[in-house]
Amino acid sequence: MAIMFVSGMVSRLAALATEGNAVQRFLAGLGRFLFAALLIYALIMAVLGFGLLLAQNWARTLTIVFSGLGILTLLPRLIHHHPLSVLFAILNLAVLIYLLLPETRAYFDRKVTLEVKPG
Repeated sequence: MAIMFVSGMVSRLAALATEGNAVQRFLAGLGRFLFAALLIYALIMAVLGFGLLLAQNWARTLTIVFSGLGILTLLPRLIHHHPLSVLFAILNLAVLIYLLLPETRAYFDRKVTLEVKPG
């Protein structure tokens, strides 16, 4: 979703780049800022994913927070029925529901142990 926003904004501003150095410096600075922001976001998501794979409760809690914030940020676009926004909202809602299930909570709280039954 961020890529769609960035590409739309950059394509509009790229047309202005021929008008002078101020716009070029602005676009270069904007590009660096967006790169850094998206890189930090990707690193946070990678750490959360690794934490979820290791069944860490802090990763579950932060994923719930990020999914909830994801739904909140998509609400304005849901009103206008953007198909990708609806898809991302449904995926975030599915993640929230799954991570809030009692069985999932128990697994991350390490109350449930996996048993291997001899076959």
